[in-house]
Amino acid sequence: MDMRITEPFSWGYIHAGREDKDYRTAFGMKTFSEVVELEINTEEWFQSPVGKFSSLAVHYSRGDGIELNESVRNKNAEKLTELKELEELNFYYDYFRPYETTRIISKVRTPLQEKLEINKCAWAAGGGHSNPDYEFLLRIGTDGIRERIDLFRQVHTDKNDFYDGLLLCVEALETAAARYKALADEKVKSASGEEKEILIKISDAFSNIPQKRPRSFFEACQFFWLSFSLFDIDSPGLFDYALGAYYEDTEEDYLCLQKLWELFRKTRTWNLAVGRSDEFGNDRTNKLTYAVLRLAKEKKYNTPNITFRVNKNTPADLWELALDTLSTGIGMPAIYNDKAVCTALEAIGIPPSDSHLYCMNGCNQIDIFGKSHMGLEDGEISVPKALEFALFRGECQFSKEKLGLDTGDPESFSSFEELMSAYKKQIEYLADYITDTSNKAQEIFAFEAPNPWKSIMVQGCIEKGLDYKNRGPVYGHGQVLTEGLPDTADSLAAIKHFIYDEKKYTMGQLISALKNSFKGFDELYNDFKNYDKFGNDIEEVDGIYSEITDHIYRYFQTKKTFRGGVFGVGCSTFHRAPDYGYHLGALPNGKKNEEKLLADSIGATPGNDVNGPTALLKSVMKGNQYLATSGNVLQMKFSKAQFVSPEGRNAFTAIVKTYFRNGGQTLQINVLSREDLINAKKCPDEYKNLIVRVGGFSEYFTRLAEPLQDNIIKRTEN
Repeated sequence: MDMRITEPFSWGYIHAGREDKDYRTAFGMKTFSEVVELEINTEEWFQSPVGKFSSLAVHYSRGDGIELNESVRNKNAEKLTELKELEELNFYYDYFRPYETTRIISKVRTPLQEKLEINKCAWAAGGGHSNPDYEFLLRIGTDGIRERIDLFRQVHTDKNDFYDGLLLCVEALETAAARYKALADEKVKSASGEEKEILIKISDAFSNIPQKRPRSFFEACQFFWLSFSLFDIDSPGLFDYALGAYYEDTEEDYLCLQKLWELFRKTRTWNLAVGRSDEFGNDRTNKLTYAVLRLAKEKKYNTPNITFRVNKNTPADLWELALDTLSTGIGMPAIYNDKAVCTALEAIGIPPSDSHLYCMNGCNQIDIFGKSHMGLEDGEISVPKALEFALFRGECQFSKEKLGLDTGDPESFSSFEELMSAYKKQIEYLADYITDTSNKAQEIFAFEAPNPWKSIMVQGCIEKGLDYKNRGPVYGHGQVLTEGLPDTADSLAAIKHFIYDEKKYTMGQLISALKNSFKGFDELYNDFKNYDKFGNDIEEVDGIYSEITDHIYRYFQTKKTFRGGVFGVGCSTFHRAPDYGYHLGALPNGKKNEEKLLADSIGATPGNDVNGPTALLKSVMKGNQYLATSGNVLQMKFSKAQFVSPEGRNAFTAIVKTYFRNGGQTLQINVLSREDLINAKKCPDEYKNLIVRVGGFSEYFTRLAEPLQDNIIKRTEN
C-alpha cells in the first residue's frame, strides 16, 4: 500500500520536512491535490473531487480541525495482506491521535463542564463555518494571490513558513485545475456530440482559471466550485456579489446556474445570500439576484439555505419574486433586514463599509464576507436552565446533580427583584463557562489546527502574516446561541404575578409543584399554565422578555474572544429545541417533566401567540435587536391562502416592512397548512416532498424527529 496515495494528507503532513503546523497542513493538502483520483462528469459540467478529502482516514475538517475516521482506517486495513503494510497504516493513523483537535479540546473541559454539556445546560467550542472572499479570489486569480503573498512576505520577514504554506495551498488549487485540464484533453479524443462540447469547455476554462479572472459565467462557476469544494463544503456567502459580474441574463448562463444548483443540493451546501445595500444605502441587486430566487422557486430544493437581504430601496419586483418563492412552501428565502443587522454590527466596531458585507454562515449566523472568522460554533446557552438553577439552588432537575451556583434559598426571596438577581447570576455563570471554554478551544485551533487554505481567501491573513484560526482575519468576534428565551420570560412573569404580586401561592408551593411535575397541584398548574404569555402584546411579560434579553446580550459582549473580538448573542435553535426542552424539569410556564415543547425562535413558544401576527411582532420588538450580532431568528407560519390574492400578499409585505422599520432583524417563514403537516405526520409516504423551515435551515418534514414535527405543527398559523 502506497500511503502517499491511500492517505495523502497524513503522508504529506508527516513528510513536510518542517515543524510549522501551517506548513505541514498545507503540504498535506497539496499532496492530496497531486494524487487524488479525478473523474470528469460531463453531466454535472463543473468539476471537483467533492467529498474525497473528508473521506480520508486522516484529514482536516473546517469545523473540527485534524480529524480521524476509524471506519475508513478499518476499511483500508481489510484490504491489506501483509503485516508490514498494516503496521505502516497503523503508524500513520496512530501518529495523529495526539493531534486530533477535538481530543485536545476535550482535555481542557472539567468533569463539571462535561456535565453541563451532557445535560443541555450549555456547550462551548471554537470551530465554526467560514465565508471566504470568492469575489476577490475570482477577480485577481491565483496569480494575484501569489503577488500579495510575495508583497507581504517582505513586510513580515519572520513568517516564511506561513507564507510558504500559503503558496502550497495556491499550488494545490492550480494542480487540481491542471490535472482536470489534462484529463479533459485526454477524454475529448474519444468523445463526441454534447459530451465533446463540454469537455472542450472544461479544458478551455482550465487554460485560464484559476490563475486569471474568469472570462465567462461558466468559468466563474468552475473557478468558484473548485475552490469552494476542493477541501470542504461550507457557505457561498454573498453569491450574487461574488459572481454577479460574470452573469448575463442568457439561457446558457441560467443553465450554468442550474448545474451549480444541482451540485449545491447534492453536497448539502450551507448558506447562500443574495441582495444587499452598500454603506450609502444604495441597493446592490443585480441580474444574478433575480436568477437565484427564480431558480429556487422552480426547483423547490431544501438546500442551500437562501438568505434574502432587504433594504429600503429593494426593488418591488424583487420583493414579489421572493414572495413567489416563499409561497412554494420551501421556507426560503429567509429575509434579513440590512438596517437592523448593520446597526448591530457597527455597535461592536465594524465600520459601515464592512457591516454591509454581512452574510450568513452555516444556518444563519453572521459573518463579514471574506473578512472575518466569527465563530458560530462558539457555544449555546439554555436560558430556562438558569432559572431552574436559581429555583433549585444550582441543582439540575434532569440529572439531579448540582451543576449551577447556589444563589440562595428562593423561599427567602422577599421580592421578585431578588429572584431576578439570582437568575442573572446563573446566566452569568453559564456565560463565563461558555466564553472561557470557547476561548481555550479557539486557542487550540490556532496553534494545533491552523487553516492555511482559508488563509489565502480571507482578508487580513496574508496582510498580517497570521493564520485564519490565529487572529488573521480582519474581524474575530464570537457567536453564542440562546435557547428558550420566551419560555423563561413566561415563567418569570407567572412567578411575579402569582407569588409576588397576587401572593396566591408561596415559592415553597411552586417549588414542590415543579419537583412533582405539577402532580397534585392542579389549580396551581392551571393558573401558571394559562397565565399571560409572551407573543401577545402584553406589557408585563414583554417587559420581562426585554429585560432578560438585554441582560444576556450585553453581558456576553463584555467578554473578549481569543480571535480578537467580543462575544455576541443571537437565537437560532436549529433542530435542538425539543432536546433542550426534554432536559429541563417542569417550568413555571406550565411545562411538565420530559415535555419537549420549547420556543424555536425569539418568538412565542409554539401555540402561545393567540392574538395574531401583529401582536407577536409587537412583543418581539420590545427586545432590542440592535444588540444581537448573531442570527436572531423569528419564525412564523402563514397559510397558503395569504399568498394567493394581491391583498393577502400586500398585507404580508406590510407586516414584514413594519417589523423591519421597528428594528426586527430577520424573518423565517413557513407557508403551509396545519392540515398538511398533520397529514404528513400520519402518512409520510404521501408527503415526501413537503419542506419546512427549521431554525436555520429547510428540511423535508417527514425526515424530522417526531418532537420537532410537533413543535412545527404547534406554531400558530396566521
